[in-house]
Amino acid sequence: MSTRYNGAFVVDMGEEVEDPSPQIEKDCHTPCVSVYKAYEACAERIEGKDEGHCTGQYLDYWHCVDKCSAAKKFAYTRG
Repeated sequence: MSTRYNGAFVVDMGEEVEDPSPQIEKDCHTPCVSVYKAYEACAERIEGKDEGHCTGQYLDYWHCVDKCSAAKKFAYTRG
């Protein structure tokens, strides 16, 4: 059992709950695999070079994962 300070109140949180985010994000990899492959292809192209980056592809991948996982994560907060 844990307590958490929430503004002006101390809230009894009950049992510790495992964070579902890592598993949800892992599950959201499948619908985003094409975007991830574009990131991997970019990373392979620039490997060993002194210039270039794959920031755009990396952010595109995480945008896809975030979009997929947002509703699932929000469902946990509504209880």
